[in-house]
Amino acid sequence: MNRKEAFEYKGHIVLVHNHPECVCYGLLTDIETPKNKIWQGTVTIKGIYSVSNAKTAYNPPYHDGEKVQVAGSKIQPFTGKLARSYRASLLQAIGSLEKDTTRSLLELEEQKQQLQDLRLQLRNKRGKAEDPFLYFSLVNENEEILLQEQSQNEKMLLEGCPFEMEWYDPKTKSWTGVIHDKDWKFTTKSGNNIQLHQKDMIRIHKEQFEPFQILINELEAPAKESLARLMHYYGFQRKHLVKCQNTLLKELLHAEEDQHFSGVNFIIFQKDTSFLVIQHRYERTLHSDQDDYIYDRFECTTEFNERQVITYTNMQTSR
Repeated sequence: MNRKEAFEYKGHIVLVHNHPECVCYGLLTDIETPKNKIWQGTVTIKGIYSVSNAKTAYNPPYHDGEKVQVAGSKIQPFTGKLARSYRASLLQAIGSLEKDTTRSLLELEEQKQQLQDLRLQLRNKRGKAEDPFLYFSLVNENEEILLQEQSQNEKMLLEGCPFEMEWYDPKTKSWTGVIHDKDWKFTTKSGNNIQLHQKDMIRIHKEQFEPFQILINELEAPAKESLARLMHYYGFQRKHLVKCQNTLLKELLHAEEDQHFSGVNFIIFQKDTSFLVIQHRYERTLHSDQDDYIYDRFECTTEFNERQVITYTNMQTSR
């Protein structure tokens, strides 16, 4: 309260914030306004406005009728309703403290429950890493062999499936890498020919469904090596991948015999404040009676405008 307000409130009830754990109210009876100093007022205590703990409620710092000299900065206007007596004001202050304490206890109890739930969740998840595979069953629908994903029930054709697969061998109770040959016939990585049946289980690593991995799968071995060399040259690894836009996959999925298509993929890497952008320009001509024509061109650009280009075709590789 400033000096001007002090004179306006002289003879009226004011709040006294002179104790860290208790706010009182009383009658402002006298005002002292020395030059170049904070004004002071004399307040006759009439009641207790609020207390912050039970200890203070048991032993209030000021009593009824006590005269207290208070710095003007600790005196504030009072706009509340006066209690009938000092004792009644203390009872009201205790009641308010009790309500606030109950509310705080409820909030703390809720927070405690949330922390317990979180602790249990983390404990239950400990050691249970997310399964990196998707699981499929072989099914026969309309004379076509499909891979049916078990959790989402989604399906895709087995014929032409570009992903590396593993088959669950119920005899050895283990997973074995397999390559699809034709119909129900597969070849294991060890070279054994096997014939699978409906409801046999296949799994595919989730990583293979990522756009970048799908792009890698569609590249010829020399093109893969070229891309790997570029990434290594600029100091980037797969974990630094930020974005991969793969239009080649869409073209291949919708390709028909003897079809020609071309386009650009954008691959972006970031490591700390360093960036690498790779434009992958591709061209494909698909044939039914001869080898497909394949062309890949990787154009790299860093944030310092460093550039490098590597080109590959299935006829020659140049740099």
